[in-house]
Amino acid sequence: MEELFNDIPKLIKDALVKQLQVPRPSRTYAGQVKPVSGGRSYPPTPPIASGNLIRNIDTYWQSSGNGDLRLVVEMPYYWTWVDEGRRPGRMPPLRAIDRWSVTKKGLSGIRDAKGRFIERKQLNYLRAKSIGQYGFYKTDFVNKAINSVIDDVEQKFGEAAATYVTELIKDEFIIVNL
Repeated sequence: MEELFNDIPKLIKDALVKQLQVPRPSRTYAGQVKPVSGGRSYPPTPPIASGNLIRNIDTYWQSSGNGDLRLVVEMPYYWTWVDEGRRPGRMPPLRAIDRWSVTKKGLSGIRDAKGRFIERKQLNYLRAKSIGQYGFYKTDFVNKAINSVIDDVEQKFGEAAATYVTELIKDEFIIVNL
């Protein structure tokens, strides 16, 4: 059990990274596939632009003042939007959308269905407007990662080990924003 205990942070980190690499279709906050208007659909892609979220996940055991250990997961602050989605309402800042689009696509623009060129600035405005109007759907990557770790532990070590890991994670699991 001690070996399993020591491996838990790495198992959690690997599962988080794996979940972030799963391709997903673009959806509204309500789960409807984008584009809502019925236009050209987009291929599923993982929620990765720069890879910054994946590169900056860190997991470790931390001792509290009274001698208890807790599992700490450090991630950049925006993990919550990737995990829980974003409600419609306000447009996100255009600067953030521009940074994302440059990192994600690296393009100065695209051609629309009629062959017209849409510049990056116009495209960023349309993306921000879409997020403001429809939001975007959650990935739930944290819960999926934890469940996959528990399932893996149960397969490799049995039900007692899975119960042990479940209790450790449930009682001593915190996420810290970077």
